[in-house]
Amino acid sequence: MEQQEAAAHECKLEELELPTLDLEHESSSRFTEQLAAACRDHGVFRLVNHGVPADLTARLFRLTRDLLNTDPAKKAKLPGYFWGTPALSLRVKDLNLVEGLHLAPDNASADSPDDDGGAYSAFREAVTAEYVAHMARIARNLFDALAGVNDLALALDAEQRASYLDERGGTFRAYRYPACDPAAGRQHLGMEPHTDSSVLSILNMDLVGGLQVLVRDGPASRWCAVRPVEGALVVNLGDMMQAMSGGAYRSVEHRVVAPPPGTERMSLCYFAFPQEDAVIVPSHGPGKEERYRAFSYREFREQVQADIKATGAKVGLARFRIPDHPSPPTQ
Repeated sequence: MEQQEAAAHECKLEELELPTLDLEHESSSRFTEQLAAACRDHGVFRLVNHGVPADLTARLFRLTRDLLNTDPAKKAKLPGYFWGTPALSLRVKDLNLVEGLHLAPDNASADSPDDDGGAYSAFREAVTAEYVAHMARIARNLFDALAGVNDLALALDAEQRASYLDERGGTFRAYRYPACDPAAGRQHLGMEPHTDSSVLSILNMDLVGGLQVLVRDGPASRWCAVRPVEGALVVNLGDMMQAMSGGAYRSVEHRVVAPPPGTERMSLCYFAFPQEDAVIVPSHGPGKEERYRAFSYREFREQVQADIKATGAKVGLARFRIPDHPSPPTQ
């Protein structure tokens, strides 16, 4: 039903006007004010003048397309290849119309057994030697700017600033959403509704469209389309940022509608995480919307994996939330 609903309303959805932040002005008070407002309102914004070369983006799109538009048996042997879900070895409840390549610190040096022409090596080199460095820089600059906002949503000390974002621990994924089969009679979700487990995620997408975010207005909510803008990145907050800020900054729920027949959608995404053993001590106090117990990112990741194995779906931050009115102890 949700697949059909997404398809039926894709062309009718209201377009969400995302705030656009200019990274060239990151040191200005206006930039930090706009950044904090974007994180409080929807948890997603556009970023321009970010310093990622357009030719690098184009090269990665081309390399990804070349690797994925090939024989299924061959691409299935590529390190980090996934189909239906980026959860890799985990069995999920619903598969989506998506495939891609996953590069993380634990597999970034892996070789492809069928890389006769060096295509995978060229892809891996472009990601690890060039693209990830730009993403880590952007993630650190945005995180430090948020940590410096004087509204105390984060209120981090120097040690927390260093451990709550690990530039060397980021994950990269290249996604390809193939065109829907006209014979299917309806469109499918390329990615089911979810929040990211990251501190923040940096999306570099083509101009096909299909990204939708859930906008919450009090108890009501609605799906809105995000229009692609050439040269702009889309940044969304993840679960770790929501926990760190005690719910002041939002981890935005989002999904992707698979492209219509005759086209395909491609995107590159970088996920910035805390250090594995960094203990997230959520900010509590007046005005904080939610309370979470302290936990390490390792504990959160392992809990997410356990939930997916048990139920086929992520539970996420709800596992760590402190109830507003705890139950009285049993006598």
